[in-house]
Amino acid sequence: MRNGSGRIIPAVVGGGLLALLALLAVAMTQGVGGLVEGRSDGAQQAPDFSLAQLDGPMFSLAQEPDRPVFLYFWASWCIPCEAEAPVIESLWPEYRDRGWAFLGVNIWDREADARAFVDRLGLSFPVARDEEGSVYLDYGVQALPTAFFITPGGRIHARYDGQLTEPTLRSLLDEVSASTGVK
Repeated sequence: MRNGSGRIIPAVVGGGLLALLALLAVAMTQGVGGLVEGRSDGAQQAPDFSLAQLDGPMFSLAQEPDRPVFLYFWASWCIPCEAEAPVIESLWPEYRDRGWAFLGVNIWDREADARAFVDRLGLSFPVARDEEGSVYLDYGVQALPTAFFITPGGRIHARYDGQLTEPTLRSLLDEVSASTGVK
C-alpha cells in the first residue's frame, strides 16, 4: 500500500500544476491580468500635486485651474518613452500657444539619467521628477509610458497607457480642447 500511495500524491500534485499552467496560458492569451494599452476615459478629479521642475519653478496642478493639462509619466530606460518624447516635443509649442500646460513626470530614475534623457532628446516641455513616488501612485500608473488629459477644473478626461503616436496625441488634445472651449 505504501508504494501505491507514494506514487499517487506526486501524480495528483503534478496533474494539478499542469492544469494550473494550462489555465494561466489560456488567461494570458485572453489578456487577463495584463495591462491594456490604449485609451480609457476618466471622469474623476485629478489628484492634486506639486513637483519641482528639473529646470524651472514648482509645478502645481492646483495653479492650473483654467488650463487643460497634459500629464506624461516616463523613465529614461523606457524604450517606448524614448520614441514618444519627440512626438510630445513636436506638439508642445503649438498646444502651449493654445493654452495647454504640459508636464513630463520622470519616475523610477536617478536625476542624472533623467537629465541625460532630456538633453539627448532636446526636450523643452516642462519636466519634473516624482522622487518620492507619490504622484505616480496617486494616478495609478503601473507601466510606462502613461499619459493623462486633464480638463480645466482638474477632471481627468482620458488616460492613455502605452506609446502615443502623433495622430493619437493630437486627437486627444484636440478632443479636450473642443469639449472645454479651449482654442
